[in-house]
Amino acid sequence: MIHVMLPVQYLRAPGERRMEPHKRLALAVLQTVVDDYRGSSYRRAAGFAPRLDQRAYLEARAYLASTDRSWPFSFENLCEAVGLDPGSLRHQLTKGAPA
Repeated sequence: MIHVMLPVQYLRAPGERRMEPHKRLALAVLQTVVDDYRGSSYRRAAGFAPRLDQRAYLEARAYLASTDRSWPFSFENLCEAVGLDPGSLRHQLTKGAPA
């Protein structure tokens, strides 16, 4: 199957600012962690009760708690890459955390 791409789909308009790909990736990883920690936002938006996958929740909780910066995709490094304060984000997430 042939897919047609229009120039507007891959060219930026003059002066338009888009987020760099590495920042979009960092935000996607952080969003996945938040969804795993809190339950899926997509399920909530669709009107279903948020399902909490216990294993995903425990992994997300450990990821959020880690202050290790040796791994490029660590929580601390990703927050820094997108301009978020890791401590503030942790605090916001843990305010309404499941027990």
